[in-house]
Amino acid sequence: MAFLPFTGPSGHLTDRHAPDGGGPARRGQGADSFTGAAPEPATRPAGDVPGTAPRPGPVRRAAAELGALAPGLGLAAAVVALSTALSRAVPGTSAAVIAVACGVALTNLGGFHRSLRPGLRFAGRRLLRLAIVLLGLQIALPEVLALGWRALMVIAAATGGTFLATRWIGGRMGVSPRRSLLIATGVSVCGAAAVAAMHEVAGSDDDDVASAVSVVVLYGSATIVVLPLLARLFGLTPHQFGVWAGASVHEVAQVAAIGATAGAGVLASAVVAKLARVVLLAPIVALTSAALRRGAAPRPPRAPGTGVPEGGVAGTVDTADTGTAGTAGDRDTPYTPGTAGDRGTADTPGGVAEGGTGSMVAGAGRRPPVMPLFVAGFLTMVIARSMGLVPAEVTRALPEVTGVLLAAALFGLGTGVNLRELARGGRSLLLGGAATAVIGVISLLGVVIMG
Repeated sequence: MAFLPFTGPSGHLTDRHAPDGGGPARRGQGADSFTGAAPEPATRPAGDVPGTAPRPGPVRRAAAELGALAPGLGLAAAVVALSTALSRAVPGTSAAVIAVACGVALTNLGGFHRSLRPGLRFAGRRLLRLAIVLLGLQIALPEVLALGWRALMVIAAATGGTFLATRWIGGRMGVSPRRSLLIATGVSVCGAAAVAAMHEVAGSDDDDVASAVSVVVLYGSATIVVLPLLARLFGLTPHQFGVWAGASVHEVAQVAAIGATAGAGVLASAVVAKLARVVLLAPIVALTSAALRRGAAPRPPRAPGTGVPEGGVAGTVDTADTGTAGTAGDRDTPYTPGTAGDRGTADTPGGVAEGGTGSMVAGAGRRPPVMPLFVAGFLTMVIARSMGLVPAEVTRALPEVTGVLLAAALFGLGTGVNLRELARGGRSLLLGGAATAVIGVISLLGVVIMG
């Protein structure tokens, strides 16, 4: 008897009388076959397909992941130990800043190996977020409020005014929007930690991080020498000098160095004023994230079977899964290689209008969260410390733990820096100097008026 072709519900040709039940049309089309056999699934688990290796169990997968992370994390641990020792030997230096310099040196001297990448990416993302969350446990709101409303107004005005002014000056100087955003955050809030936190939501480049951290190190270190001289020249009281230092100096370590040389009265006011600025990290990052979210276009869908977004170009790299030395830090958004200074933006006089073509919003390719989870964790830790829920033993040990985690994270970010591109960023150094002058003048005027 001749076999009669039959078109099933799916439109595929099959043969109800064929001995094999219709051949390929039966697979995934159980209704097309009249043999009475149970339909087979459209796809089989990898372990069930003949000729394929069984899927490894969870223990073996975890061991494989830990093995991949071990080289990078082991090197990060060694660098953190070295950075911590150097920071203790040289007053006013930060282990995190030394660590990022080590990361930059490793990559640009040819010492980076691809086996380090998984561990350093883990440090640049996970350990960074954990460090920022734990930073909140160092802040007790009652101590901050004890400064008085006048001092708090000075700190808020200096921080907010410098942030906005730096963004505006950066646009006029031709510094890219992403880089000016990181410099504004680092100078106005709390140095390297603030740069790293803003990097999480801004879709910025690792070279932008290195540029902003360099600015923080250069001008923050200069204030250790300059501020005490100016304080004596202006006849500031110890309390005024402490508030001025805390409201204007970039790194916590730099503030502590100034306070330690100027006396206990200056040190107490300076550190508390600095921690008041750290509190402002959460609202500044959250508000920036919300602004980017409003202006960001959603990521375009990928073309089937490719890693290229539909309507995109093959030269666009999605760094979520790419493996280049430049992504060893935390480059999580697509960019087009070959642009100078700032991926995805034109480094031209006047910059690029935010929200327009080539801006950090368009370059990010994703919508930032309304409030990043690590920022919410930071605020939660501040509240817990302020309510007395954290034992004193824990709070005493936290600065060391946070410093270690932040140093490891910034070492990971530093390995993604290309010094040749960074050398072109002379305008970034000028912007950092302008931002440092702005925050210094605003906070000095404030403490003089405060009396």
